[in-house]
Amino acid sequence: MRERFNSDCGCISKFATILLLLCLSANGQTAASAASLNAEGGRALTTGDVAAALQKFHAAARLDPADPEIQLNLGLALLRAGKLADALAPLQKAARSPASSSQAHMLLGVDYFESRQYAKAIDELKNLQNSAQQDRVLYMLEESYRLTGNKAAARDAFREIDSRFPDSAWTHFLLGSAYESQQQPEKAIAEYREAVNKDPAIPNARFAIGYLYWRQQNPEQASAWLEQEAQRGCHSLANFYLGEIARGNKDAAKAEGFYQRAISCDPSNADAHLRLGVVLADQKRYREALIELKKAVALSPDQATPHYHLGALYRQMGRKAEADAEYRKVREIHAITDNGVDVTGAAKP
Repeated sequence: MRERFNSDCGCISKFATILLLLCLSANGQTAASAASLNAEGGRALTTGDVAAALQKFHAAARLDPADPEIQLNLGLALLRAGKLADALAPLQKAARSPASSSQAHMLLGVDYFESRQYAKAIDELKNLQNSAQQDRVLYMLEESYRLTGNKAAARDAFREIDSRFPDSAWTHFLLGSAYESQQQPEKAIAEYREAVNKDPAIPNARFAIGYLYWRQQNPEQASAWLEQEAQRGCHSLANFYLGEIARGNKDAAKAEGFYQRAISCDPSNADAHLRLGVVLADQKRYREALIELKKAVALSPDQATPHYHLGALYRQMGRKAEADAEYRKVREIHAITDNGVDVTGAAKP
């Protein structure tokens, strides 16, 4: 009996060893496959094919979710795609690893900065001033401090970036922002151009140039720069202003396409929903227009313009009671914002 027991134990031990070896082999193959997909995603991201990169990184993360490098790359690709909320989870996972912590916190700072969560951006960036991309860190800190009302800290960050990195792309970008806020568009454009010359990969500089040309009613120059920004990644505002230019040129189909892309990049872009709704209403595509205008109202309930256009659409559809309700809302908003003076006579039922 004891011999049989020992024999059985030996068989079980051998079986367990085989299973363990098979598991280790499978895990090794899985890790190798994940690493291969990660490398393929990196190559796609380098060539600017963000969609292909995302596909590879998502697949790699499913195979090896604990790999911090894969999580870091996935977060970076999601940032490039304009999916700021989705990028947070993989970047936070990558930040737990000492090997990728610094870069992950940097990208988290970028994420919060781009989504206008400036206090959170400061928390991520304030301890990274001596890490890689210090000039960009200082730029984001300066702007975040300024936009949260900490003028002293903003001034210190500006002095530091100006003294340590006087010819950095981010220093020129910051100077461009300063000239823009001072209503000096030509000087701002010159600084933004210099930022692009110093670092062709710098985000938003091309958009800033295009936007300033749009403000100057120079659609040809504006389109050229906005299109460059839109081609580099998923940029909601670049597509929105390209839609505005197309709408100004009476090209409804082109405008519709740009507004849809703007919404795809940022579903919370209320202006894009509004303009798309107006374009669709002009084409008498009332049901589609109604969806977009309702979204614009939901995203900006305290703005009069979405309510006005929704009221106009209801009137076109013969829905008088709903139109009257929207027009009343327009008058209420203006009564508050214009010190009780009703300036919406044209909107009255």
